[in-house]
Amino acid sequence: MTSIDLTSMQFTVVVPAVDEEERVADVVTESFRGGAERVLVAEGGSTDRTAEVAAAAGAEVVTVAALEPGGPSLGKGDALWRTVALVDSPVTVFLDGDLFIDGTDFLPRLLAPLLDPQVVLSKASFERVRPAGVPREPGRITQLVAQPLLGLLHPDLAVMLEPLSGQVAARTDVLRQLSFEVDYGLEIGMLLDVVDQYGPQAVAHPDCGVLGHLSQTEAALGAMSAQVMSAALRRVEVFAPGDTRPPARPPHGPAS
Repeated sequence: MTSIDLTSMQFTVVVPAVDEEERVADVVTESFRGGAERVLVAEGGSTDRTAEVAAAAGAEVVTVAALEPGGPSLGKGDALWRTVALVDSPVTVFLDGDLFIDGTDFLPRLLAPLLDPQVVLSKASFERVRPAGVPREPGRITQLVAQPLLGLLHPDLAVMLEPLSGQVAARTDVLRQLSFEVDYGLEIGMLLDVVDQYGPQAVAHPDCGVLGHLSQTEAALGAMSAQVMSAALRRVEVFAPGDTRPPARPPHGPAS
């Protein structure tokens, strides 16, 4: 692969983490190796040594509950919304705290599309770590929920392999002008909002290599699926009577 010159790009990595002591140090290390000036680990109420392990790896650990507006984190999206207010670089990268990165060029691949001034959001496509011989395919929520929803609501996005990817690079001033779903509705909500405000050409979906995540339980996947559906339907003003999710966090406003 041709090397990508990102020496002039300043970026901060934000890692939401709850009980991720086994993986978070590697995510922090990979972030610095990929060129991050700063790594913020948004610690959301762990009961293990996530904070200590992340700090030992060189991250700045911030306690989500202590950030504005205060109180326990409402979920992944809420943790990222509170923490992005602390970012002082032109570009922000979101990486999950349980990530396994196979290779050294993940961040350059993710960031490269932002060298084009037209692109404001780069969302990683990737091959999942899986047993030998098992074909490449998206995650279960993507296949059963996100892609069918996008096929109905926004057909030009239905071709994305990983529309729910949490590995994202974006212009910080754009992030501050978006509302954030507080939970796992964040990813599809952010994608739809960027396309609505800037057009589909503002979103890149680069192949970033091989990544792995810890597996979720069936119960957790069910709850996450409901959050994804709710976030998408809210954007076409369809409100289900059983939708009791908190409202999205409002935009911070343009960066100063």
